[in-house]
Amino acid sequence: MGWIKALAIGIAVIVVISMVSVIVHLAYLIIVAVAIGAIVAVVLKARARLRAGREEKAKRVETEQTRTAVTQRQLDVRATAVQQQQDVEAELARLRKEIG
Repeated sequence: MGWIKALAIGIAVIVVISMVSVIVHLAYLIIVAVAIGAIVAVVLKARARLRAGREEKAKRVETEQTRTAVTQRQLDVRATAVQQQQDVEAELARLRKEIG
């Protein structure tokens, strides 16, 4: 009868050790899963920031190009106006010579 008690105690010890091992293993897996989730979250957030920065830079470049185009158009209009003014003055000078 004593050997049955010893066998039962031995099996109980093995079961307890196995359960502790399973609990430690599950805790380990949970910690790894949380760490991987945190890394994925950080990577996704960084990608979102990079994408937002690129979009902002593209908007800034587009705005600058628009400003440059508007400024160039204004300069072209002014140059055309000055040229037309000079043409009118030259025509007036020619007409004054013909009259006088």
